[in-house]
Amino acid sequence: MAAKTVRFAVANDLHAQFAPSATMHTGYPGANARAEWFFSQTKPGGALDGVDFIMGAGDFIHGENLASIGTEMAALKERLGRLPVPFHPCCGNHEVRQQEGDTAWEAPYVRAFGADRFDYAIPAGAAEVIVLNNAGTYHVTAARREARLENFRRLLRARPGVPKILVCHIPLLPVRDNAVLRESFGFLSYKALEVELLDALELEGRDVQLIISGHLHLTGMAESGGVRQLVTSGTASFPHDYPVVTVTPDAIAVEVRSLPAELHEPRTNLHGRPRYQKDYTDSAHPTADAYLRGNADERAFTIPL
Repeated sequence: MAAKTVRFAVANDLHAQFAPSATMHTGYPGANARAEWFFSQTKPGGALDGVDFIMGAGDFIHGENLASIGTEMAALKERLGRLPVPFHPCCGNHEVRQQEGDTAWEAPYVRAFGADRFDYAIPAGAAEVIVLNNAGTYHVTAARREARLENFRRLLRARPGVPKILVCHIPLLPVRDNAVLRESFGFLSYKALEVELLDALELEGRDVQLIISGHLHLTGMAESGGVRQLVTSGTASFPHDYPVVTVTPDAIAVEVRSLPAELHEPRTNLHGRPRYQKDYTDSAHPTADAYLRGNADERAFTIPL
């Protein structure tokens, strides 16, 4: 029997603060309203009506300290409990403040989603989604780094021949010119810095067709070695994009959508004005708008299976 068509949307970089507290840090203007809009679209007649599940790609909350992470994660859990479809999370750096592998910092995430929701796989019709926790890139301990690699290899090997969509918060492959992206993002984690993940992908990731990440707060797609890396800005930062992925027996189709214009807040742009005194471009993205949103073939594409 042929696999059924499965459709899912990806939620990343919401930076929601649904429970204001004395310990909360200043977040992104309008982030809560944009997150609520996204969740509301799963209702009948909404833009996400009919999706089979929501795939999270990290930074659902803003957090920044343990007290705020606990408060905001609990409020997020309550909000997710009202969704009409399952929500499958991938841990982001704001869920654990880069403390990947630290049980105290991971405790709020575990209370919300379970201890088995860090490195795992779920079926998606003719494909499967594998989730890799790389939220602490560059800050990760040697012990967690080794455990992460072994988990990644285990997931890659588990179902040979089944097309795989990898979800990890921090991109494995750069979606802009390296030097420009590092400067415009302003943090060393503009891509995963652990080279053994790329080695494992090259040696054992022959079934991986697509990587989906967030973290960068811009939208783009790049291809390397036959694998496409998709990054979307998420809802908190301008240009406020999210992807919808449709898996059929023959293909994986990706469509990047933007939130309604009335919810846009250009002040939340991380890769140009007003954060910097200039906007950014690179060799394939000659305008600031293209640098932020990606070119047309980065926002809609199909991968044959």
